[in-house]
Amino acid sequence: MADKPELKYTVKQLPNRATGGVLYVPAIVERDETIPLDEIIIRAIDRGLIAGIKPTAAKSIANAIALQMYEELSNGRGVKFGNYFAARIYLDGVSDGDGTLLANRNHVNVRLFPGTGFKLSLASFSWNFVQGGNIPKVDWYISDADEAERNILQSGAAVQILGVDLSSERDAAKKVTFAEKAAEGTPQVVEVADFTLAGPNLVTFAWPASLVTGKEYGVTFDRVIGGTTYRSNVVEVAVVPAAA
Repeated sequence: MADKPELKYTVKQLPNRATGGVLYVPAIVERDETIPLDEIIIRAIDRGLIAGIKPTAAKSIANAIALQMYEELSNGRGVKFGNYFAARIYLDGVSDGDGTLLANRNHVNVRLFPGTGFKLSLASFSWNFVQGGNIPKVDWYISDADEAERNILQSGAAVQILGVDLSSERDAAKKVTFAEKAAEGTPQVVEVADFTLAGPNLVTFAWPASLVTGKEYGVTFDRVIGGTTYRSNVVEVAVVPAAA
């Protein structure tokens, strides 16, 4: 069985308005060069998918197909390539109640829609995550104190962060952000940038005096590597009095 093509991907971090954290959206990077239509035709001839045509005719055939597609679209018709894809024209922009169309507010665009013949799956490829090791994953926060519980922080006690990919020598900076939950008015935000220990699976810092007993916070952990900030998942913690 032939090896699967390898695709490299990363994740883009977008604000999650629901949680105050981030959404991780995967995106393919370092793509191979796009293949022009005439090369597609040449490769189809080489594979025996097109008979009776010389490779030297590929460019003229490709141009003829593209020009005819444009002709059909220019006449307001869509174009369908079997069950592989279809091209249709769409009207974009805004109008008024009378349906007025203006050149500076409306545009005619061509959109392509894949058919079932172009259906691909994750299993069709080998995936290489190029940002592995950059994005921190927090399992829990816990107090360095007796009777400590995960994500319940005892006032006055040092805090430990347990997780994966929390720190390395490549980091230019690190930061923990506590954002108050269910606040009336402006939520309290407390940031910590000084750490007593910073390892790949354990980070510790002194108790932030601004945290308020009885409140709950959504906590994120940031790493800055090469000018890019990588933010962890949001973990909800509660602040309680120190154990007696």
